[in-house]
Amino acid sequence: MTVQAALILAIFFIFAGLMIAKKLPTILALPLMAWAMCLAAGMPFSDFINAVVSGGSVKMAGSIAVVVFGAIFARVIMKTGISGAIIKSAAELAGDKPLPIAAVITAAVAFIFLGMNGLGAFIMIGSIAIPIMTSAGIKPVVAASLMLLGMQTGLAANAANYGAFIGIFGGEVVSSFFLPAFAISALVTAAFIIINVRPQRARSAWAVPDAGAVNGKSDKKVPAIALIAPIIPIVTVFLFKAVWGFGAADKGMLDAVGAAIFGFIAASAYAIAVTHPGRIVNIFSGSIVEGIQDIAGVIFLFMGIGMLVSCVTNAAVARHLNPVINSLVPSGKLGALIFFSALSPLALYRGPLNMFGMGAGVAALLVSLKILPAAALAGAFAAVQYVQAVSDPTNSQNVWTAEYCGEETSAILKATLPYTWTMCFAMLLFTIFARW
Repeated sequence: MTVQAALILAIFFIFAGLMIAKKLPTILALPLMAWAMCLAAGMPFSDFINAVVSGGSVKMAGSIAVVVFGAIFARVIMKTGISGAIIKSAAELAGDKPLPIAAVITAAVAFIFLGMNGLGAFIMIGSIAIPIMTSAGIKPVVAASLMLLGMQTGLAANAANYGAFIGIFGGEVVSSFFLPAFAISALVTAAFIIINVRPQRARSAWAVPDAGAVNGKSDKKVPAIALIAPIIPIVTVFLFKAVWGFGAADKGMLDAVGAAIFGFIAASAYAIAVTHPGRIVNIFSGSIVEGIQDIAGVIFLFMGIGMLVSCVTNAAVARHLNPVINSLVPSGKLGALIFFSALSPLALYRGPLNMFGMGAGVAALLVSLKILPAAALAGAFAAVQYVQAVSDPTNSQNVWTAEYCGEETSAILKATLPYTWTMCFAMLLFTIFARW
């Protein structure tokens, strides 16, 4: 190992420690880490400015676009009352027994998050769904876990959740994992409900919140045909893929990122048209402003990820890191299964396998080394993210959920980790046998 390689790795672990200790936010840590690594590798200043600062800032442009339009759509279904109406309808359907309530409310949360994303959306839905479950006799830690598991199940097929993946592995590769990721999450979540929710009658009465209450006003009744809005983006992606395919434009094929963006736009237009046809311009323009405000931090985070990716794949840095990484990462199927299964907890606490942080740089480096096929790496990192998305105590949604339920984030971690690790292992098996 060269001196430069040792210094680069030291920088990596120092910044990782600062993030885990919450001494430095990820949004600042990633670009600073990239800059420090470039300095340690002796990268020429012109390359640093052109390839890392400038090139890195726009490297994730496609990913940012998907996330922006996803955030706009999330605001649309919040403003139109569709999300609240879905939860209300699910609660009315479930009756007053804990097991059906847990199953139907969790399914409704998953359905909503096919088209929503972000902490604001999570708080809005959680403030309706969690009281319904706890009032039905479901333990607070179980209700909190179900809210997170439902969210993850929906996000598994939500293109806006895969921004970092699209920027590194490509939209065509990433979109092939939407349905398998959704199915695995749904099956394991169903097992969680069966094991953790007791099928006795509810202990206390509960009231279903008004669908429009979440917006601070009483909305008119949402038409039933509006409730399909959350699935329109994913249906659009797979319809376009089946009809045109994803690939080169000169072959009459479509860009996967463009298909996802069009899906969010079409879904937004549909949702407003069937709920408030006279306010299309006002609602959509307001959703654009508020949606972008919701993800302003995420946009800069993706710019930082782009800088880190550009740094670790630049020849000046890669020539020192590549030999070290080659010696650590197995190239065989069994070795990869064991490697990613055992190290999946490194996605927790802003660790080095978290794709919304340092994991993006690690993933990009592994792609550039071609130790494993790109599709296999995409599946492996998608598998690890189950653990991060649901169980990580440092997630904003975990912190809010724990406080709202009067629990500790560590209690949610203990309750969900066996299940999210099972999801991780199942996805790794699927990747090895179906995508390698």
